[in-house]
Amino acid sequence: MSANYSFEVLNSFDALSPAMDNLSLWLEKQQTPQAAAYLALLALEELVTNCIKYGYDDSAQHVIQVSVQLSESGMILVVEDDGHPFNPLEQAGPDTTLPMEKRPIGGLGIHMLRKMSDRMEYAREGDRNRVTLHKANKT
Repeated sequence: MSANYSFEVLNSFDALSPAMDNLSLWLEKQQTPQAAAYLALLALEELVTNCIKYGYDDSAQHVIQVSVQLSESGMILVVEDDGHPFNPLEQAGPDTTLPMEKRPIGGLGIHMLRKMSDRMEYAREGDRNRVTLHKANKT
């Protein structure tokens, strides 16, 4: 099994749902292992949502690029945007010892991505953020 899928998502919440649906269908067609498929969909939702909410100071249209590579060994997912520099690896994890009602809003999605992926990388190149998630197929 080796397959690649690349697509673009505009920085609009209206664009996110169709992108999620299309990615879900592609992952299903590729018979992607459940853990990798769940991670890919969560990453798309979390990273694109964060970019839409916090990445830009203007109301201009921006393009968020996503690519997924599947192989026998696992999955690599890359999300690139031209928003403000944002390294999710530098974000403090949530205090999961606090009761739910006392926890501040935010941070749980990034925390889940870090925990679910086998490796998470961030790079800022020029004016672009690149987040890369790796998920190995378990044998």
